[in-house]
Amino acid sequence: MKRGVLLLVIYLSFFTMCEAQYSILHNFNGNDGEEPEGSLTLSGDKLFGMTYYGGPTSIGNAFSVDTDGNNYKDLFDFNGTTGAYPTGNVIISRGKLYGMTSMGGVNSIGNIFSMDSNGNNFKDLHDFSSGFSYPEGGGSLIVSGTVLYGMANAGGTSDDGFIFSIDTNGGGYNVLFDFDGINGGDPYGDLTLYGNKFYGTTGYGGIHNCGVVFSIDMNGSNYKTLLNFDTTNGAYPCSYLTLLNGKLFGMTDKGGIYDNGCIFSIDTNGTIYKDLFDFNGSDGSLPGNSFLTLIGSELYGTTSNGGINDLGVIFSIDTDGSSFSDIFNDFDNINGEAPSGVINCGNTLYGMAQVGGTNTDGVIFKYKQVGLGIDKLSIELPAIKVYPNPSNGVFRLAFSHPELVSGSHIQIDNMLGEEVYNGMLNQVQHDCQINISNQPSGIYFFRVIAENGSLIGEGEVIIQK
Repeated sequence: MKRGVLLLVIYLSFFTMCEAQYSILHNFNGNDGEEPEGSLTLSGDKLFGMTYYGGPTSIGNAFSVDTDGNNYKDLFDFNGTTGAYPTGNVIISRGKLYGMTSMGGVNSIGNIFSMDSNGNNFKDLHDFSSGFSYPEGGGSLIVSGTVLYGMANAGGTSDDGFIFSIDTNGGGYNVLFDFDGINGGDPYGDLTLYGNKFYGTTGYGGIHNCGVVFSIDMNGSNYKTLLNFDTTNGAYPCSYLTLLNGKLFGMTDKGGIYDNGCIFSIDTNGTIYKDLFDFNGSDGSLPGNSFLTLIGSELYGTTSNGGINDLGVIFSIDTDGSSFSDIFNDFDNINGEAPSGVINCGNTLYGMAQVGGTNTDGVIFKYKQVGLGIDKLSIELPAIKVYPNPSNGVFRLAFSHPELVSGSHIQIDNMLGEEVYNGMLNQVQHDCQINISNQPSGIYFFRVIAENGSLIGEGEVIIQK
């Protein structure tokens, strides 16, 4: 009897601790947005995002809010002409927000837009036209230099979606590649850039019509199907791919042992596919509207269903597939329902739930997990020093490690797990200047990797402008 009471006390204590770590930063009320879309984007101490519905016109808006939940601001309300029902998340580059809508614009089938981070100076950069249209669910834009890249999950020559590029000023729009169903169809998620190649997934198409993993050069050439999903190994991948040490990590919405979706890894050359984890329902299901955030050697994400109330979970898992844990599995509609991914800032996860909350219109939340984030990183390793830190994006790394020889390289990722820098050490160096001043304010993670693939060190750099 005493043992049973003790176990109950331990369970209740753990449950209370998890509840205390989860808190709602903002409840959407329809007027200020409804059904938040995509993920949050961090810049400094502000979070930026979009809602699919809501606002004065009920067709979506862009917003910002401080990381402590204060100063929520409706930055821009779409009105149909300027776009409608925004898709994916906004990205930030050089003080401007960029994003896409799934409807509205000149041809009523979506557009690409920019605005200042305070909501001013909205610009319609491009209106999708007949045959090249409808980017709904096509993920988000990414930026390289002054060029934006993205995907539409319909339209194109075969109406199976396409990959496009456009200059940040709205010029130079170009369709780089058309999916045809056989090579993939209905691309979801964002493109992931590594070197001069993009990596991504399609939700359908391929040999078994269950989606594919692909690579393609930045100019649209050398398209390669890296993997055809077949239900057994997963089906309908919907999230963008996270990169670490030559491996891509992602999720499928269905398939796997229990047909509730899975977490997978695959080498960038298409070899060594591994099903890392199969969701069984009670520990989560349908992770398709989420993505994986890399923190140290752990991946964090959400599922839109599953858990105690079948309304979603937040989970973590090591990159080798071990130590899966539902760190929060008590979404109950009151505190949110159907979370759509988390990003990390320090030792706190931030995310959105598409519905639920006080007004049932969705919420912005944070989850503080003991041991998460910078505590898991070797920020001041004896082998590597960072100065100045914070900086304006120009900083130096000082080394004192015997493995730092020619062939080692430095990789820097942003909070979304997207690579923003990758440079080689072409000789024995004790000091190296890095320039990522083209990136917005925020927290970035660096890794120094030896030629043999071993991790020499990792840490955090902060950009403040």
